Amino acid sequence: MTLMLAMLLVGCSLLPQPPRPQRLLSLEAAPLREMPPAGGEKVLRFDPVTAAGPLQGVEILYRRGGPEVSHYARHRWLAPPAELIDRAVMETLAPHLPYRAVVRPGTPADADQRLSITLLRLEQVFTADGRSQVHLALRVVWQTERSGRILGSRLFRYRQPARPTAEGAAIAAGQALERFFQDLLIWLRNGHGEG
Repeated sequence: MTLMLAMLLVGCSLLPQPPRPQRLLSLEAAPLREMPPAGGEKVLRFDPVTAAGPLQGVEILYRRGGPEVSHYARHRWLAPPAELIDRAVMETLAPHLPYRAVVRPGTPADADQRLSITLLRLEQVFTADGRSQVHLALRVVWQTERSGRILGSRLFRYRQPARPTAEGAAIAAGQALERFFQDLLIWLRNGHGEG
């Protein structure tokens, strides 16, 4: 009987273990501080944020020196990063932009200007000593709606220190996104009134 019980316990320990669940992480920027809601006379059409090839999925990318890019096995973004950034722009940044209204494509409102954002890079980079930082790069194109004349085009790049974990990457990405929002807001306010 004891032998049979021991064999049963050994047999049970050989059964495959259920896979550990995936952890979903969000990409969020804190509310803009000390920025009153803006206003203006013009209407801005904000295109959905797009992303370069490898950033179209939900994998959280990292790099340990060199050109090889990997992704966390048990952590994923809640949605593709471009969608998360798009949502954050509309919820966090849009109320502070120097426009009467910010509309989406397909909205019947007549827009004066258009803003397009492309996510070019979002990855956690580890150094030889085990530290890490998140690298975020976005291309912004600002143009008139009717003629398509370019009012401005700018590459925004950020490096944000991060804890060496997937959660640390998500937090640092949110902090870098907050810096991007501050810089984009200043850029648009300084050039507002053109076109």
